[in-house]
Amino acid sequence: MKKNLFVWFMGLVVLTVAGYAQSPGAEHEPFDKLLKKYVEKGLIRYDDLSQSPQDLSALAQYLDTLQHQKPSRMERKQALAFWINLYNAATLKLVLDHYPVKSIKDIGGFFSSPWNKQVVTIEGKELTLNQIENEIIRPEFADARIHFALNCASLGCPPMQPFAYTGDKLDEQLDTATRASLAMPRWLRINDEAIYVTRLFDWYKDDFISYAGSVRAFLARYAPEADRPLILDEKRPIRAMDYDWKLNKAK
Repeated sequence: MKKNLFVWFMGLVVLTVAGYAQSPGAEHEPFDKLLKKYVEKGLIRYDDLSQSPQDLSALAQYLDTLQHQKPSRMERKQALAFWINLYNAATLKLVLDHYPVKSIKDIGGFFSSPWNKQVVTIEGKELTLNQIENEIIRPEFADARIHFALNCASLGCPPMQPFAYTGDKLDEQLDTATRASLAMPRWLRINDEAIYVTRLFDWYKDDFISYAGSVRAFLARYAPEADRPLILDEKRPIRAMDYDWKLNKAK
């Protein structure tokens, strides 16, 4: 009896130590390694990745791992990191499954959309990219910064960051992604006539209003400090720029 209790106790100790040894967000390390290897200045080296069977397998295995997890049981930040990584990894795999393409919009037929293709199954539910973004991430987490973390594989999208998101660093990472985007003229440009912004601020205007009070207030919070007085000048109208749907491919 004593021997059985000792074995049980030692087993519990081993499991406890193993749990503490695993770093936060360890499940996202395979994706983090791929991003660090293939993201270059916010763009993706699709040619190189598409020619690496080992890394293509690593991406598929990572997505398979996520599909065996239960985000409904995760704490809030961990769950949001899960969904962002899932969206980005599933988008990346969707493009690679059809590569080469000039635009993600080339995937699918005349009456279909790449965002309405079933790409993963989470907790028994088949999901599309559209459902992940608009039925889960946006309504459940209400954080407008996610629009600078989710990457739709297009030049018009905010730059892909060279890291996977993790619950323990999520706020810092979302701030980094947002500020990095708004520091680039492709997503924010100001002249004497107007403030030109990514069309994301037009498409998801209500998200930015709910998060910061207004689009202008959001821009002032996350844009480079030198631009903030110009952004707060109400005489400068805010106008949306055209969106570039060409593939976010590094040359």
